[in-house]
Amino acid sequence: MTESSTDRGMPSLESINVLLVDDNERWAAFTAEELERREPSLRVELVLGANEALSALREGEQDCLVVDYRMPETNGIELVERVRESRPELPIVLVTGEGSETVAARAIDAGVTDYLPKDPTIDQTPVLAGKIRNAVERRALRRAIEDSERRYRTVIEQSRDAIVILRKGWILFCNERFAEFTDSSVDNLVDTRFAEAFVHEADRERFRGIDSEVLTNGVHRFRLVTGDGTVAHCEYTGRELVYDGIPATMLSIRDVTAKRLKEVRHRRERNLNRHLQRALVASRSREELEDAVVSELAEQGYDLVWFGAAVDGRLQPRAVAGDRRYVDEVELSLERTEHECEPSVWATRTGTARVIADLEALFPTDWRNLALERGFRTAIALPVGYEDIIYGVLAAYRTEPHSIDDAERDFLRDLAATVGYAIHHMDARKALTADHGIEARIELRDGPHYLSEVVAAVKTSEPELVVHSTYSNGDGELVQYATLCGGSTEEFRDAAAAHPAVREVVPVRRAEADSFQLMVDGETPESTLAPFNARVRSTQVTADRAVLRIELPSRENFDALVDHLEDRYGRVSVLSLVEREWTDRGGALTVDTRALTEKQAVALEAAYRHGYFEQPRRSSATDIADVLGISHSTYLQHLRAAQQKVFTAFYGD
Repeated sequence: MTESSTDRGMPSLESINVLLVDDNERWAAFTAEELERREPSLRVELVLGANEALSALREGEQDCLVVDYRMPETNGIELVERVRESRPELPIVLVTGEGSETVAARAIDAGVTDYLPKDPTIDQTPVLAGKIRNAVERRALRRAIEDSERRYRTVIEQSRDAIVILRKGWILFCNERFAEFTDSSVDNLVDTRFAEAFVHEADRERFRGIDSEVLTNGVHRFRLVTGDGTVAHCEYTGRELVYDGIPATMLSIRDVTAKRLKEVRHRRERNLNRHLQRALVASRSREELEDAVVSELAEQGYDLVWFGAAVDGRLQPRAVAGDRRYVDEVELSLERTEHECEPSVWATRTGTARVIADLEALFPTDWRNLALERGFRTAIALPVGYEDIIYGVLAAYRTEPHSIDDAERDFLRDLAATVGYAIHHMDARKALTADHGIEARIELRDGPHYLSEVVAAVKTSEPELVVHSTYSNGDGELVQYATLCGGSTEEFRDAAAAHPAVREVVPVRRAEADSFQLMVDGETPESTLAPFNARVRSTQVTADRAVLRIELPSRENFDALVDHLEDRYGRVSVLSLVEREWTDRGGALTVDTRALTEKQAVALEAAYRHGYFEQPRRSSATDIADVLGISHSTYLQHLRAAQQKVFTAFYGD
């Protein structure tokens, strides 16, 4: 049988293969010929008995069986029963001269598709042809419907969405995805009232109020409650359809709980960021900033938040928000004890973030048991610092296990970095305005300074180099100004130019000494101390050592600074450490160049070192701009901005 589609969407049969079974060869041949003449789509094969029919059915692809009731071996109904065992879907028309109701009833029970009583007085070929075509068309239509339903069900079952078909609020059908979603089975869900069983009570009235027109336009939301009481945020679309011949409504439901939580998190993070930015601007001291940070985090759903700093071998709480009983009672020693795995102690000792998804999963310890007693299940602690300085640790705790995911951890890590930078900025501002501090002389032994290698290459006399200042030019290079005392300037210039760390050597001639501007790739001991808010007043460099004269606003970061130098440059000796009053300078006006940007500081010192302010000028602005590798106008812009800041510091209110 060949099928094609008509405009009505029903199959059209172009060729129908018919097997005609009748022991009356003459009548059968006549009937076969007449059927093909009257209905060109029919192709009739003739057999004269039941066994021939069974053999033909095994070997051929018949679309319809026409069988006479009376045959030598058996009757037509018995043949139908046998055929139905292997070909249950084959259309069968029974033709019989027995017109009794008993035969008709038996034929129907046997599974015939249609029934034609013989009438020898009339030509029944047209009627038989019509019954054959109708039977085959009904079978083709049924097959098309079954295929469509099978494809439809396959699509539904394989859909990533949960599918539910409702009629008057009752579930007629659902796919396995919905069954999994609700922790049930398809069989148990059919004939269940959907809204009452699964829609959150706060959303039921709105859910029922959505009519068919609204339903089919756009995406709608509701909260779905599963069998164990879990609430899932869902989006659904719907459409009207005919199911089992009766109008129904199909809902396609998607769990968007993760999306919803992400939206809530982003909204919370935006609010938190907004409040924290205000705190960063408004806070006039480190204490105010730390209080603001822990308070804002506590407002955003953390049950305990605190900020601590290392003092004399233990963590000292500086700011606490939420249930602080745990912080007051827990042992926070930084020594190697059983407390070293406490999150805040861990983060302080290792300098890395520590996240514990569920405290109950840990082996019992005093701090863990105490935290559980206070109801905490999740904990996170993050070091707060800037570059190589650790200012303290930020710790947060929640009562729900697994309540800090990767996204939130990344957010808190960024927050800790921001707070670290803010504290550094406050310390820098404090250093700029401090009227006292400490002055230290620190010696680097065994020639770790790159300039020790340069000085060692100068063979005449016993030269010493004094580094006056170090700046970053903003392009990844350092600018250092240095004066050579003793030794050959030519040898020094050649040795410096040959050193791999030095990109360029520019002589800066002054009246009594030989000075140079050095363009350096990479870090130097002086440049690495910027995060400590240290001012390197000068560095005396010989072939075997370098002595840095450093000013700091307090002793708070001094030990960390010394450790930092030892880590990078080996053996370090503190030659002197004294407290100083910065205002005691004979009444002279002073200005701290750290008030300038890096490029402004470079421009100002280059002007001074290259004799721009002398009369007559030893170097013009164009000359200095060429040395710095920038345009004349850009150099003047940086220089004038630097001068304005210096004059403001001198004469401003």
